[in-house]
Amino acid sequence: MPDRTQNGNNRERDLRNTDNEDTIAFTPPEPQQPYGGYPQQGYGQNQQQYGSYPQQGYGQNQQQYGGYPQQGYSQNQQQYSGYSQQGYGQEQQYGNYQQQGYNQPQGGYPQYDPRQPQQPRPYSGSGQRPPQPPRRPQRRRPQELPPQRSPKPKKRRKSLIGKIIRRVLISLLILLLLLFGIYSCTSLSIIKKMDHVDTKSRTRTEGALDANYVRSFLVIGTDGRTENDRGRSDSMILVSLNKKSNKLFMTSFMRDCYVEIPGHGEDKLNAAYAYGGPELLMDTIEKNFRVKIDDYILINFNTFASIIDAAGGIDIEVSDDEAKALNDILIDEVNELMGDERESDLLSGGGKKHLSGKQALSYSRIRKVGNSDFERTSRQRTVMNELIKNARSGSFSFLRKFTKSALPSLVTNMSTGEMYKLSLRLPFLLRYDTEQIQIPAEGTYSGENVYSEDGTYQSVLRVDFDANHQLIDDKVFSKK
Repeated sequence: MPDRTQNGNNRERDLRNTDNEDTIAFTPPEPQQPYGGYPQQGYGQNQQQYGSYPQQGYGQNQQQYGGYPQQGYSQNQQQYSGYSQQGYGQEQQYGNYQQQGYNQPQGGYPQYDPRQPQQPRPYSGSGQRPPQPPRRPQRRRPQELPPQRSPKPKKRRKSLIGKIIRRVLISLLILLLLLFGIYSCTSLSIIKKMDHVDTKSRTRTEGALDANYVRSFLVIGTDGRTENDRGRSDSMILVSLNKKSNKLFMTSFMRDCYVEIPGHGEDKLNAAYAYGGPELLMDTIEKNFRVKIDDYILINFNTFASIIDAAGGIDIEVSDDEAKALNDILIDEVNELMGDERESDLLSGGGKKHLSGKQALSYSRIRKVGNSDFERTSRQRTVMNELIKNARSGSFSFLRKFTKSALPSLVTNMSTGEMYKLSLRLPFLLRYDTEQIQIPAEGTYSGENVYSEDGTYQSVLRVDFDANHQLIDDKVFSKK
């Protein structure tokens, strides 16, 4: 076998086998270059200098970090402020701490502590690559899909039934508006036919009963025969509409109550109207019974009879004594007032009677049968109650006749707007339950004769005003 020589640093690497013997040429490994005191192992990659610690990398470019090693697998690494990062397919930045794509060592992967220097692997001299752990499959970032446009909602096809229902509802709404317009126009035309007057000066009483759910007005029936004849207040009924209890209260004030009339001293209640008209009468009731009254409706004999006739008359149970007294009033004053024969329209006797306007008027004026003025006020409330019943059953015909014959004779201090608001509630008011109250109530008065300076006297009722005030409060202003 020829001599193998080595000249200086040049070696003969390729020696031909001349003696046909198997010969293995041993080539020592190339010397390693020092990196800051520590060796570096690399396989098929470019090595770069790091502060004082080695770095192991497989098939990727390494970049300098501030003194600590980094392991990376096929991804770009970025500099962090003193600590290394292990990541698999992602790039993230953290302040001073190490992040690992999988927080715990997996399988055969070594766990590195970036704060400790790595020990160099011993060189085996075998010329073979050391065993490598299996590569972990890299996570791929989810591919960002382009934003998709939401499909345009399809127009819902309106069914035939839906169209029909919609048209029916619209037609009903138009019909209701039309009816409301007709009702409003008719109501305003009727209201304007009334005799509206301004309220004169008043003397009000503080602390009088009042509530926003109670609407009251005083119905004053006078014994005046004509519009210019004031006369005396023959009947005084406070009509109160309570929205809380859905009741209509008719409170009758008896004409013989002995009261204090502002500016006129003590006298009977019906004298207040003769002294100062509706305003003084309202002031007198407000002062003595402490109930607030703002509005009134004034009715004379002729108007009262016309209202009853407009309702078609009323049915009343009449006793024989009442029938006789009714006939006497017809003969003495009412038939003459109405321009009829003196003995026309007389009753044959008692029983269930259908009374006309002038007969109902005569019935309401009976005083000498029964308990005088107490039964008289009771008859007046009975007539009003029957009138309301007839108005409910035949509202259209009643309204037509009432508008033509009776309405122009009614006098009120309520404005057109107030009357119109009240008319809007009329369909509901006709359904209210009615209740009658008499003032003074039983057990709250006593009869007495009061003498004047000339020696004459009159029979009056001494009234317990506090007890009757409490009764009005409990009944008329009840919330139940």
